[in-house]
Amino acid sequence: MLPALLALALQAGPAPPGEGVPSPAPQGQGPVILFLVDNSASLPPLDPTEQRRVALQKMLGFVEGTHQRLILFGGQRELSVDDTSRYRNDGQWTDFYHAFRKAEGIVASYPAGTDIRIVLLTDAIIDPDPEDWPDLRAGDDLVTHNIRRTVELLQKLGKPLYVILVGDPTSESVAGADREQSPGFVLEMVRAANGAAAAPLAQTMASFFDDDGMLLRKFVYRVRPDEGLEKIEPTVRRIAAPPRPKVEMRIFGYFIFPLILLLLALVGLLVHTFPGPGDLEIFDLGLGQPVHVAADQLHRTRDGAWAAQGLSLVKDPREAAATFVLRGAEIELTGAGLDTTGLDPADAALLPLEPDVLRTAIETATDSGTREEKIHALNLDYMAKSMSSEEAERILTLPPSERALVPALDFVRAKVQLAFSDFLRERLLRPKLQVSTYGRDATRCELQAGARLRVGRYGFVVRELQPGGRRDARVVLHYDRVPSLLGLKTIVPDRLQQVLRFRRSRQRAVS
Repeated sequence: MLPALLALALQAGPAPPGEGVPSPAPQGQGPVILFLVDNSASLPPLDPTEQRRVALQKMLGFVEGTHQRLILFGGQRELSVDDTSRYRNDGQWTDFYHAFRKAEGIVASYPAGTDIRIVLLTDAIIDPDPEDWPDLRAGDDLVTHNIRRTVELLQKLGKPLYVILVGDPTSESVAGADREQSPGFVLEMVRAANGAAAAPLAQTMASFFDDDGMLLRKFVYRVRPDEGLEKIEPTVRRIAAPPRPKVEMRIFGYFIFPLILLLLALVGLLVHTFPGPGDLEIFDLGLGQPVHVAADQLHRTRDGAWAAQGLSLVKDPREAAATFVLRGAEIELTGAGLDTTGLDPADAALLPLEPDVLRTAIETATDSGTREEKIHALNLDYMAKSMSSEEAERILTLPPSERALVPALDFVRAKVQLAFSDFLRERLLRPKLQVSTYGRDATRCELQAGARLRVGRYGFVVRELQPGGRRDARVVLHYDRVPSLLGLKTIVPDRLQQVLRFRRSRQRAVS
């Protein structure tokens, strides 16, 4: 019913738009589909089971909610607008340029911004009438001239163009066809009208997935004469339908997303052991035992992987970039060099004791000793606290050769303050970490928490230096400077770098 009503409306309406009468703005949400149908004698029937005119009317009624316009074309004098009765395939010529000139007039009759899509049905055989081209210069090829002018017009028109090729793809008329088996000039037309969206790669991808997307759309279709409306109907519906990102999602799901996962996996495996800003290098030190560290040498990590970046342990100091040595407190606390003549026996008994043993002895005497022992311990503790920490440090750090002038009792009092003062114990008894770096900027210094250090091409901050670990002390170095290509390790956020390296922890135990 709809095709018949549409045909009557097309025949009985006022003067066709594009012939001087403006077209009304289309109502509803659907686009305007402008059909350009080849009316030359060479075009096969649109459907082998239907009369020509009936097949055309059915095609115009395939998609409801759209506005269909019709241009039947042959030569310049064989054009008609919105008149299905003129569809007889009796045109003597086939001139695409003048057909699109007529389409240009119809497009101009609609308000700016109207969604207009042009659908060209043809067998792609160019046969312009020489009389329609009086400006053709002598020696110029008419077909070539016609194609060039048509392409220029389509670039100016700027409306989407879809081409439905009706005919035998193996015929001589389409020799030299591309993957879509369409003549080269058809591809030139769709590229001129649709721009980059009609690039060969985009057309190949859209054809492979058999769908129209937001960016990847199919513009050239092939319909064999024996397929007829059965193939034309879904094609017209696809052209008229709103673009959907289905093909892009398929490409992303089939190709891009797996490729991203593969690249991330490869990057993760390759940079799994790479150091990055914020990572921590941890190693344990024994008192007096040098630890030689190299930078960027191939080594096996504690988790079994191989790494060629960061720090690693080496046995030969000639291969090292730095050497760390943990040294104990170099302070003599047994009282050597003192003149102990006249020293009270109770004080003399405390003089050679280690600070921890000395503290225990005084606490025991205070808590459970005899009356005399309590009085002695309390007096000694009182006198020790009366001494300033600076004076206690000066007395305790005097070399044995200079202690002869120091009263032995003052040394005992300073030693008692050391036993009970955490500050003084930290200052005098804490092991010292010494580092020697090699190379052009060789240095030798003592490290403390917060100090900066450079080993090889890496910059570090000493995060921790604490007793314990698997040996006497544990050193934690924080990567402060990690050189990288184009500064990526500085630009890319630390958390993202950690994810890419497939590591849950920032710690890198030096091995």
